[in-house]
Amino acid sequence: MTVTMPAPLREVADRNEQHVRTYRASSLITLLEDPTTPAATRDAVMAHVAPWSDAFQRMISVRAEFETDPQLKELAVEHQEEELGHNGILADSHDTGRKPGWDPVVEAGAAWFVDQFRVLPGLHKVVLAHLVLEAGSLTFSNAGSLAFPGNAYFALHDEADEEHIEMGYRLLAERQEWELGEVSELLDRAWQIITMVSDRIAELALRDTAVPA
Repeated sequence: MTVTMPAPLREVADRNEQHVRTYRASSLITLLEDPTTPAATRDAVMAHVAPWSDAFQRMISVRAEFETDPQLKELAVEHQEEELGHNGILADSHDTGRKPGWDPVVEAGAAWFVDQFRVLPGLHKVVLAHLVLEAGSLTFSNAGSLAFPGNAYFALHDEADEEHIEMGYRLLAERQEWELGEVSELLDRAWQIITMVSDRIAELALRDTAVPA
């Protein structure tokens, strides 16, 4: 990372990196990275992650719509434009033929993020969008690239997500009117939601492809 970080932001980055390391050990990521995971289960993961991918589009749209700070709104709109349609790219990159149903855990996690993008201060929205959602997406894409070599969606995100994460750190270094305690608490809560949703997606994929006893 090329951003010069003051001490509080370095604490934020270190805390976020710890969350990323923990997330790499989550059920979903380990399922994708395990070479012994059956192809049917990997396909089921791609199907069940689609509603979350659709929800991500809602999250970034709400962020752009509700942001009032001119600089932060410009960043939010830029982020939205760069991510527009990526849920469709995901669906087209690996058509499983599966149609996931509505799931309360995935929907509740998505609703939490959408609500936060409505009500949080602008810099906290930057934390959610760039330090949590993008870092989670990058971790998922890295695992997906192993599970689906050559997949267009994962190849796109491996590079784009890195830049989006740096966008967030650059902004937080430039605009330091945020409290370390508040940001740390937000990171902890957001990563719990990300992990909850991911664990549920892994659970659904395994359930759908379980071999009858």
